[in-house]
Amino acid sequence: MRYAQHCPIALAAEVVGEPWTLLVIRELLHGSTSIADIAAGIPGMSTGLLTKRLRKLETAGLVLLRQREAALTEAGRELASVVEPLGRWGARWLPPPRYGDLDPALLLRDIARGIDRTTLPEQSVAIHFRFTESRGPRWWWLVLSQEVAAPTFHDPRLPQAMRIDCTLSALAGVWLGHIDWLDALRDKTIVISGPRTAVRQAVVWIGASPYATTGTGEPTLSS
Repeated sequence: MRYAQHCPIALAAEVVGEPWTLLVIRELLHGSTSIADIAAGIPGMSTGLLTKRLRKLETAGLVLLRQREAALTEAGRELASVVEPLGRWGARWLPPPRYGDLDPALLLRDIARGIDRTTLPEQSVAIHFRFTESRGPRWWWLVLSQEVAAPTFHDPRLPQAMRIDCTLSALAGVWLGHIDWLDALRDKTIVISGPRTAVRQAVVWIGASPYATTGTGEPTLSS
């Protein structure tokens, strides 16, 4: 879209303001490089449209394309200073996501890539999630170690650190900071089963989104 204005905001909006483009940039900023991985983070976007948006970003000097991979240029990486505050603004001022917008695969993908792996054990373990309501598979696992943090709906046959029975809304709520962990545990919208340390371990490992509305990004067990 052309605004035909001299204003730098208008010029920038011509590049990044089209539908889906900011989400493509979000995926690149979060470390996705292959076209397949970018597409996995934006399941509602067709591969053809994704390729078209990437080519436009390449023409604008924001992305380098090589075969089936994409990487941000210096100009593209500077968009972090725009995209990240936009995410924090959205979390602070816009309503929590509607249930119909929640997808367990995307939520656990987001949680997995936000985990501080230095807090995880050296040997791989799994958190077993059992969603009490969900579109698609209700049973998921997060495979966790200092080398990897990744979701799967196939049983990884690893030692189980804990089991978490929850609603999608509750897990999204604590991740985004709209709900306090203690409130979710009291209301039993999140139930954690396992060793005595499981609750605190879950809070430390899962953490909170960098956009969490708590202001600090640190989850808490106290109200």
